[in-house]
Amino acid sequence: MPRFTRRLGPVGVALTAWDIWRRLPPKQRKQVLNVARKHGPKVAAKVLKATARARSRRPPK
Repeated sequence: MPRFTRRLGPVGVALTAWDIWRRLPPKQRKQVLNVARKHGPKVAAKVLKATARARSRRPPK
């Protein structure tokens, strides 16, 4: 796979994450999953709040 495809926004991020995931040993993969389960919902909630706040600050069209 050519390297230049990894710079294409969300697709590039997904490909990079997949590469990193593949290289992790099984024990570390398990640690990553546990951390994501614990903190993922908190991060998602903050992202939603920040998005709503940014939209409310935008001037109406």
